[in-house]
Amino acid sequence: MTRAEFCAFVREHDNFVILTHRRPDGDTIGCASALCLGLRQLGKSAAVLRNEQFTPRFAALLEGLVCEDAPADACVISTDIASEGLLSFDAVRLGLTPVCAVDHHGSNSLACPKLVEADKAACGEIIHAILLELGVTVTKRIAECLYVAISTDTGCFKFSNTTSNTHRTAAALIEAGADVYPINKLFFDTKSFSRLRMEAKLTETMEFYADGTVGVCVMPKRLLAEFSATEDDLDSISGFARSIEGVRIGVMIREVEDGLGKISLRTEAPYDASAICQRLGGGGHAAAAGASVPGGIAGAKAAILRALAESGVRL
Repeated sequence: MTRAEFCAFVREHDNFVILTHRRPDGDTIGCASALCLGLRQLGKSAAVLRNEQFTPRFAALLEGLVCEDAPADACVISTDIASEGLLSFDAVRLGLTPVCAVDHHGSNSLACPKLVEADKAACGEIIHAILLELGVTVTKRIAECLYVAISTDTGCFKFSNTTSNTHRTAAALIEAGADVYPINKLFFDTKSFSRLRMEAKLTETMEFYADGTVGVCVMPKRLLAEFSATEDDLDSISGFARSIEGVRIGVMIREVEDGLGKISLRTEAPYDASAICQRLGGGGHAAAAGASVPGGIAGAKAAILRALAESGVRL
């Protein structure tokens, strides 16, 4: 699906419900909020479906936009969702699947018509272009939603996925009125004491392989309880191991629902995180990808070490 085809789809319909992914981040929430605001500006009925995993950090973006259910005649659109397994628990309970999707994951496996631009660092870049093509005026609020989307998916523009288009889009959002200082402070310069205590524990228990180039952290549920950590405290913690000098492949394994172990993989060239995680039924980007596997932390650890070895990493 091209941008023009997506815009034609939007023009042909009047009622929309927008889905965000499981364990929602700034890109999926920022995109859903900006798209919702843009559709309303065009006179459409639009709302973002409730996601039980929304956290207080994103409340301002979602204010006045969230619905509890989808009308029978609503067109369901997803933003930044790469597979059905990433649909929110609320969407799954309601039996909702997207009829149209916007994403930047080349590994996207959704069966519906989809606009996928894998060369974009964040889905927010695509939504910005779509809104302009639809004739939407990028207001201060829309600009700030999209700035959150793009800045969080690029680590405040320091990740290797950042391109000149990323910077051009961010500049356009600032010119449209986005107040970026409080956003940058909230998402990149503020950590709770619980988060700092967790980082200390992760440092203490981290395991290294391949002469220190592979770092593996594990995060059991009891660790979150021990430090009274919230989901907001875990924001961007997936890349913690990669922040250590000498580590080229960082692994974070988190104990999540249904006895699964959630693997977050961060790599640098020549290692392809997406290709490695695809061996485990996951996917993502070349430098950042993930997968969920059975067996909790132990099962996930064995699985990712095996996948790394099969990918040529000498452990």
